[in-house]
Amino acid sequence: MTKPVRCQKGCLYQEHGAWFVRYRQRVKQQDGSEKVKRRAKRLGSVEKFPTMDQAELARQAFMHRMNFGSFVPDSGMTIADFVERSYLPWTEAEQRPSTSKGYREIWENHIQQHVGHLRLREFRTVHVSHMLRAITVEHGLAKTTLQHIKSVLSGIFTFAKNEGTFDGANPVQGALLPSKTREAKETFAYDLSQIIRILDVLPLLPKAAVATASFVGLREGELRGVEWEDYNGTEMTVSRSIWTVWFRRWS
Repeated sequence: MTKPVRCQKGCLYQEHGAWFVRYRQRVKQQDGSEKVKRRAKRLGSVEKFPTMDQAELARQAFMHRMNFGSFVPDSGMTIADFVERSYLPWTEAEQRPSTSKGYREIWENHIQQHVGHLRLREFRTVHVSHMLRAITVEHGLAKTTLQHIKSVLSGIFTFAKNEGTFDGANPVQGALLPSKTREAKETFAYDLSQIIRILDVLPLLPKAAVATASFVGLREGELRGVEWEDYNGTEMTVSRSIWTVWFRRWS
């Protein structure tokens, strides 16, 4: 497998009436070794970028050049090379960590082994159809999961088109899902009376967590990210999501 390119997002900040991005850069030393140094790039004045959203777009453009400027993909490379060296680093820099992790898992668990060896310029819709059929036979996945796999592969080719690496129509969009794919099971949800009965038997702290999740409608990651200042007495603001938790054992 091709070693992925390290991709960094950079840190946007404002100082002395201008926007800057802080990043790391490998600098070759006289003895041939490399040393990582911290750098800062002035993106423009506050007058040029009066809002953080405008400055953020400038940060994205600059970091994209920093991350991918030395790598020029071509249509003759394999899909695996393009994904590992260009697409996945881009998702790590521009997407939410949980989204990027999900894309990588789908690539490594389902897509790579079936089509990773094919070249970008040779890829056709028939390859997608064969891949989806093979995955269905191997894993018996539900239709919604297969659609998600197809969407990730389609996103790879959309990104390749935007990078100038692939020309023509997206070969994934015309592929059909296997006709005998099973439907996803209906998602179960508690009704109000069931929630009330659950709350009646819970201690205070678990009761608060279950009530918040049930009545505010938070996802698991959003529930983990709730802090006191998010609630003003009448409304709750969803400000963050925690998608993974690291536990430290204290000695």
